[in-house]
Amino acid sequence: MELTDLERDFLRKLLGESWVSPPTFDHEIVARLVELGFVETEPLPSGDIDYRITDAGRAAATA
Repeated sequence: MELTDLERDFLRKLLGESWVSPPTFDHEIVARLVELGFVETEPLPSGDIDYRITDAGRAAATA
């Protein structure tokens, strides 16, 4: 599976810690990473989304 530069950069940023989206973030940018199981999401009460990398995402980020 070939990742775009943007997808790979996003995964690498998640290697250190989870990331909470700002209200204006376009979630479609990383939707494929979620669909592939590389990233998990959790909706927060604020309406933001918490993004966390999975083991499969870690492997893809370092490949």
